[in-house]
Amino acid sequence: MSLSLQAEILSILIGIMRKSERNLLASIDAQIYDEALELLNKIDNDVVADLLVHIITVSTSLTVSVNELKLLLHYLKTENRIWKKHSVKLLNIFKSLPYRHGPDEFFNFSGRNGSGIVLPPINIWLYQNGFTITTWFRIDPVANCVIEKEKPYLYWFCTSKGHGYTAHFVGNCLVISYSKLKEKTFQHCIQFEFKPREWYMITFAHEYQRWGKISIHCYIYGQIVLNAYFPWSIESGDLFDKCFFF
Repeated sequence: MSLSLQAEILSILIGIMRKSERNLLASIDAQIYDEALELLNKIDNDVVADLLVHIITVSTSLTVSVNELKLLLHYLKTENRIWKKHSVKLLNIFKSLPYRHGPDEFFNFSGRNGSGIVLPPINIWLYQNGFTITTWFRIDPVANCVIEKEKPYLYWFCTSKGHGYTAHFVGNCLVISYSKLKEKTFQHCIQFEFKPREWYMITFAHEYQRWGKISIHCYIYGQIVLNAYFPWSIESGDLFDKCFFF
């Protein structure tokens, strides 16, 4: 394979990795980091070497594991007081490590079956007057930045009878639903535009009212954006055995 073709392929790969965190996580799972380090010691051309170092730098911009850091330090270790090829180029990676954006730890849910956090069945709520859900989240669409093609759920708290509370996205809007068997499903759309590939802090406070009513208050970055009231509540004795975070 010619050097120009190698450079073109690596440039395209870098573009794919930088396009979204979903692509970047997929490349990390494919162990591109390890392959790039292994190839770097076999390459003499500076242009191709620079692109391989760029791939490693992009990989570490999101997260870096202990094993990946060990591989990097092992590569920089001299053998018979001789540096491996392009070791000096790799030193620049350490300059970029402190400038990573986003959280240090996070869950990546692909949307496939089995992707999410499953809570154990909840028989008795800690506080009988309600409960609160708070989390940071970010949506990374698959279909070419078109979030309208997907309807991801943020959480699903229901009983086996179908009673419960859910929150899902329709386009850039978040819809909270409250459903009960043989009763009308009530929905409220939160008047806030959630942009793809941005982190948001959101809180849902479910509060039981008198006469079998419930209110849901939604906060984004600590600011109230919704007060919703539903005419009935779920019986306190119901077992919540379908509780998920997606």
